[in-house]
Amino acid sequence: MQTPVTLSIVMPVFNHPEELKTMIDSILANVFKEWELLAVDDGSQTETLQLLESYTQHDERIRFIRRDRTPKGAPTCRNMGLEQARGKYVVFFDSDDYVAPHCFEQRVGEMEKHPDLDFMVFRSGTYAEARFCADLGNFSFGYPIYTDDLEAFCSRTLPFVVWNNIYRRDSLIAHDIAWDERLLSFQDSQFNVDCLLADMTYAYAECPPDYGYRIATEQSISKKIPSAGHYESNLYATERSFRKVQAMYGHRYDHALYRGAMHIYTTVVRTHFDRDFSCRLAATVRSFAPCWGGWMKVQVVLSDVLRRFLPYTLSRRIPSIGYLMWYRRYWKSKVGRLHKCILKR
Repeated sequence: MQTPVTLSIVMPVFNHPEELKTMIDSILANVFKEWELLAVDDGSQTETLQLLESYTQHDERIRFIRRDRTPKGAPTCRNMGLEQARGKYVVFFDSDDYVAPHCFEQRVGEMEKHPDLDFMVFRSGTYAEARFCADLGNFSFGYPIYTDDLEAFCSRTLPFVVWNNIYRRDSLIAHDIAWDERLLSFQDSQFNVDCLLADMTYAYAECPPDYGYRIATEQSISKKIPSAGHYESNLYATERSFRKVQAMYGHRYDHALYRGAMHIYTTVVRTHFDRDFSCRLAATVRSFAPCWGGWMKVQVVLSDVLRRFLPYTLSRRIPSIGYLMWYRRYWKSKVGRLHKCILKR
């Protein structure tokens, strides 16, 4: 007899079998048992496939799904998992992280107490050296430290990540929320922004951290943002953000969206200067916000000129000093705001 399914865990998989084993073992160790794991493989090598097969043979709650359509990537895998999910609630987890034993019981329990909510946001910690750490730090997410979550997402600062959340599956279907399969990066932000723009109701849970984010991984998508292979996706992500947000709020968030584009720009030029990409990014911003896009074009051109006379680090930092100072203040103040958030409760 099949175990009842209350919670569906959708998890894309692509290699790194040791980290995957840690993640699945932490799922199996959870106190709450009415779950299903939809592990959607994105073309892994034999060792990872054999590991998944072994888990499915020992636990009927684990479903091994192979991606059978294009494009390749985590968004496609997540959409496939969501399409086959049977639970009342759904979570989207990464395959190289860790969940605490109380995670599922805590999240399902809180959602049951709040039938009016479409999703809830839970606090996260980190996972390193085979240890879950719930201490506050720059990589802690899921705390209500912003006055406007949408503005934070537009700026590419993250109030929460998708794995912080538990969603009511019927709500995602009713609001037609899905993963954008064209995006190679900024996928979590897209999903969360779409939920906010759909006016889905949510709240922050006042519970202990229950998810361990593994900070340093070989296949981290954030490390690939500066690569040429992500250029078109970065341009599309910027255009998509402006188009979606302006459709609902006009020019209210233009400054924040400019900061989001600057995040992409400074991430790319930190490793190398690509004039064509930088000009195209500025042009994208300018097509939606002429003032901010024009200013960004000035920054790009000035960097291009200065790098011929100054050390590269100076040539890229001087024109962007305003944004860089803002970003530095953000990171320096984040932990302080997290502590203030705790003290207010």
